[in-house]
Amino acid sequence: MGEFDPRSSATAAFALRDKKVRFERIQAEAEGFGLEVEEIDDGRPWGGFVKFKQACLEEFIKAYWTSFMTDFWQEVLRAYLARAAKAKPPLYLDAKLLLVAPGQRLSLQSHTLRSELWRVLEGPVVVVTGTNEEKVSDREVRPGEVIRIGCGQLHRLAAPPSGWGVVAEIWLHESAKTPSYEADIRRYDDDYWFVAEDPPAS
Repeated sequence: MGEFDPRSSATAAFALRDKKVRFERIQAEAEGFGLEVEEIDDGRPWGGFVKFKQACLEEFIKAYWTSFMTDFWQEVLRAYLARAAKAKPPLYLDAKLLLVAPGQRLSLQSHTLRSELWRVLEGPVVVVTGTNEEKVSDREVRPGEVIRIGCGQLHRLAAPPSGWGVVAEIWLHESAKTPSYEADIRRYDDDYWFVAEDPPAS
C-alpha cells in the first residue's frame, strides 16, 4: 500500500467542498430566477448538471440567454425555438446547466436523438467538435458566446485548470415520438473509462 499523502487528501476534500458550494450556489441562483429544478446530478467525475422542468424553458431563456447576445445569435435562438414549435407534433426542448470542474472535460461524444445549443456562462471553456474521430478541432469559447452542436456531431467540453466552466444548454429533440434521454450518447474517448455504447435502436 502506498504512503498516505495528507496534501492529496486535503486537495480532494477542498475539491469536494468547492463542488458542493458551486452546485448549491447555482441551484439558489436558478430558483431565484423562478426556475423549477427537475434533476440535479453532481456525481459525475467531471462535474455534473442541473436540469429544469420543461415548463420553465421561457424563464430559463430569459435568465441565461437573452442578455448581451448579438443579433446573429438572437436570430439563431429564435430559429431554433421556431423549428421546435412549428413541427407537427411540436418537438420537445430541455433546459440544463452543465458544470465542469477545473481541469476536467466530458467525453468526446455524439447523440442520435438530439441537437444542442450551448451558451457559455463561465469560462473560457474549450469546445471540441468534428465529423469523426480523425477530423476534430478545438477552440476557446468565452462567456456570452454560443455553440451549435448538430445531431450526430462529435463534441466535447472542457474547463480550464484555473476555474469552473458553466454552460447553459438547450436540447432540441429531433423526434417527438422518440425523445432523447441521458443515455442517448456514444462515447469515442473518455478520461474516466466509460464503455462506449450505441444507444438502443428506436
